[in-house]
Amino acid sequence: MRLTSITVSNYKSFMDAGTVEIGAGFNLFIGANNSGKTTMLEALDLRTDKTMLHRSIWSLPEYGDQTQGRSSLQISVKTSLQELKELLGTTVLIPIPENFRNMLPTGVNDVAKAAYQRLLDAPEITLVWENGNEQQYMSARTIFGESALTLQHESTANHVLQLRFPDRQATIPECHIVNLVGQPTGIRLSDFFKRFFYRFSAQRNPAVQSGFTGAPAVLSPDASNLAFCLSQLQLNDAHGHSLLCDWVHRVFPSVRWVQAPAVSNNQWHIQCLPRPPVERRDDLAVTLDQMGTGIGNVIAILFIVLVSRQPQVIAIDEPNSFLHPRALRELLQILAVEGSQHQYILTAHSPDVLTAVSPSFVTMFSAPDGRTTIRQVAGGDIVHLREDLSDLGIRMTDLHGRDRVLWVEGQTEELVLPELLRRFCPELAAGTAVLRVEHTGTFEKKGVVVSEVANIYRRLSESSALVPPMVAILLDRESRSEKECQRLIAECKGVLRLLDRAMLEDYVLNAPAITARLNSLGESCTDGQVESLLSQASVEETAANTLARVFLVISEARHEFRKTRDVPSLITWLLENDPDFLTPLGACLTTIFVRDDTAAQ
Repeated sequence: MRLTSITVSNYKSFMDAGTVEIGAGFNLFIGANNSGKTTMLEALDLRTDKTMLHRSIWSLPEYGDQTQGRSSLQISVKTSLQELKELLGTTVLIPIPENFRNMLPTGVNDVAKAAYQRLLDAPEITLVWENGNEQQYMSARTIFGESALTLQHESTANHVLQLRFPDRQATIPECHIVNLVGQPTGIRLSDFFKRFFYRFSAQRNPAVQSGFTGAPAVLSPDASNLAFCLSQLQLNDAHGHSLLCDWVHRVFPSVRWVQAPAVSNNQWHIQCLPRPPVERRDDLAVTLDQMGTGIGNVIAILFIVLVSRQPQVIAIDEPNSFLHPRALRELLQILAVEGSQHQYILTAHSPDVLTAVSPSFVTMFSAPDGRTTIRQVAGGDIVHLREDLSDLGIRMTDLHGRDRVLWVEGQTEELVLPELLRRFCPELAAGTAVLRVEHTGTFEKKGVVVSEVANIYRRLSESSALVPPMVAILLDRESRSEKECQRLIAECKGVLRLLDRAMLEDYVLNAPAITARLNSLGESCTDGQVESLLSQASVEETAANTLARVFLVISEARHEFRKTRDVPSLITWLLENDPDFLTPLGACLTTIFVRDDTAAQ
């Protein structure tokens, strides 16, 4: 059984039909709070509260308007006849569309045999579950053609293929065409999906203690009966229990063993041991409620992976919310290798999940105006994107969750511009990634077409929904004439921007700031001494050389000026003590973003 897509419309934040493709292995849902990630998972829970229709300025443009229509959820899965038999028991019902029946001569038996042969010939069967118009039904859409006859709880299907197997081991069924009008079909959809879907919600806290919840032990969605399930695993599958403990130890090296001894005739509680069981140190056991929240959640997740003999869809809301990044990577590695037969849907805000797995799809959810929109990036495209980013010295975590990216001259600019943006463009700072351009000297090489180099970064921003749009490439003006600057900007079609002054150091030639920096390095000097040395600068001397000379003279060569170390300190001091001195630099940055907004409009 493999999930292939989920579609939601007119439900919570989804106004129009939003379809998410689901692939093998890992599928990542990323986006801000209330962007629609959890709503999409609710479709798999078969939660269809029709009172929660979409509400936004788009569906209710005028005050007093009423919501219209019904919520619609659709889930598509691929399966096989064998899997259907294992899921549904010895009786399998499949709808037969009229167009298939009309292609055959006469005789119900001929139809049944032909339909069964079509099932045998189909490498996989696509089933579509739909919820809408107050009906729940299953459609077999790829076995007998595109015409989909619905098979509902109260069936209106005139002809249904009924396959009766003498027992679960039988491979050849009795084939019949039956009329189920007005009769329950025998397929309870909630039961059907519960057999291959398990969801760990973001609000989860496995109970340390639980009583008997039935046999066989099935872990409840909130993991409240984890203790009982673990006790049954110990009792009935010693090897499986040992394997589970090994996995938990990989994620949490301090935990060597987990167990669920009985505390009464009908109560079990979970304990964690720091030593292997061979040492018989039960006196060191610690109950789960005295451990971190993450341990219980990991035990529950790994329990499902371990005991699920058939492929499952396992959805985990925010796996990073209760785990250290190293523990998260280890958990996901176990899921990828030991649970490779399963499909996983992970929702996340953190970039840790984005870089810890190789997903089939990354789906980005956004709802800035209360209406969810979806963008998907396939796994192959992510591999190529990672390669392109690596060539430029960029990590995907640098871009995750950002609205825009500003490329800058080098490491120093990468360090200080976020701080400057917080001061001069506070409304844009949090959503802006400031990243250095790799090999800025490329712009100066003879024979190099500058516009092509600039377009590398433009194309990167346009190549994938995972990369935010580019604001600009901001470089030092250096010794370029105004005519040269205008030529470069024109060649790069506005992608390239230059500082108003020669270089970043020109904005920090402030005597008190330099004095404070030198004092922090253990050098004794006054503002007057530094001011005197600054005034001696010639017209040809660059700001970087001026600072180098000041540091050399004041420290008597004990400390040399280092841009990546000293400029960030100078800017921090100025922001705290004399922010007006940085107003020209702030104005330059503001102009870049204003131009970008104007261009976007």
